[in-house]
Amino acid sequence: MYYMNQDAVDYFRVDFTPGESIVGGKHYPLGTFAVEMMECGWNRAAEIRQPLKRFQEEFQVFLAARDVSSAAAAFHAMRELWQVLGKLPVYNKLMVEGHRLPGLIPYLRGHQDLLDEMLTPGTPRNEGYIRWKGKLEHLEDELQSFVKNTQWMLDEFFQELPSRRRQDYIRAYARYRDVIEDAMQAKQDVEDEGEEWEDRTVDLDTISFTFPVNISLVPVLDPKTRRPTLAEQMTFESLPGFLYMDLYKGMAAGNLPRRCAHCRRWFLAMGGYDTRYCNRVVPGTNGKTCRKVGAHEREKEKQKTETAAREYNRTYNRLKARKRRGRITVDEWNRQVAQAQELKDAFTARKMTKEAYVKKLNEL
Repeated sequence: MYYMNQDAVDYFRVDFTPGESIVGGKHYPLGTFAVEMMECGWNRAAEIRQPLKRFQEEFQVFLAARDVSSAAAAFHAMRELWQVLGKLPVYNKLMVEGHRLPGLIPYLRGHQDLLDEMLTPGTPRNEGYIRWKGKLEHLEDELQSFVKNTQWMLDEFFQELPSRRRQDYIRAYARYRDVIEDAMQAKQDVEDEGEEWEDRTVDLDTISFTFPVNISLVPVLDPKTRRPTLAEQMTFESLPGFLYMDLYKGMAAGNLPRRCAHCRRWFLAMGGYDTRYCNRVVPGTNGKTCRKVGAHEREKEKQKTETAAREYNRTYNRLKARKRRGRITVDEWNRQVAQAQELKDAFTARKMTKEAYVKKLNEL
């Protein structure tokens, strides 16, 4: 009911420059909020369910009774719901102290004519009220679909990219879109023939490539150069619509959500670099970050792999020379090379120390 309280849950504006989004006057790298939602995951979206149910019940009582008691109960239920919503990405930047929620229910109670019109089918206020209810009711499912669909897309089309340049992201997205559009057409063809679509790899009904948005161009000041530039100012009707826009605009700028190879949490890999680790502090490491700890572990793993290959090759060449000179038979050669490979695999899997690995290779 934006026309009454202009609250962030109804409509909110975000300015986009080529590399940033501007929310509440602050600048964020493109992709920031998509990553934040991925990190929140299913649980944060599910927290909406019970407060929403309570608010729906109390608000219906208020609409019928319109007295002080029902207004107070609806007001407190709405505060409880908005506190949960205020933890979500973007909303946590917009639904700060001073937003207009507290005055909504007292305002409605003081304007009975608005309440009557809001409940009269076919009126503009009734249509607005129905849209408002629908957005609240669908928000949990839409946020969970965003998390599920985005994770599937990233795992299937972006995980094994040979490089992390912006162009590689766009090509991967093009492949993803082609696959989804082909699947959507196949689903439509199957359903047109009266049959049921059985492929449940991804829920095609929750995927869309278009989102309602109003757009205009506004001048903004670049915080780094202090020079004016034009930004796209978009007014979104839903949080999920903005999250997809932030995700795709970030992708076009070379920014993409990625799981940290150390802590497994989501972070924003920026600038097209093959960044595998986030900058979160690892507990119990005296302030070391995943990036520092991970780089150290990666170097250790690299050295281990090099050691495994070097010692194996040395043994392989020694056995090969013995076979060529006739000191061992072909069968003995095959058996000992297989044993050397097993030892290499065990060492690489950290099932034996370097000393034991070298010792057993020398005994072959």
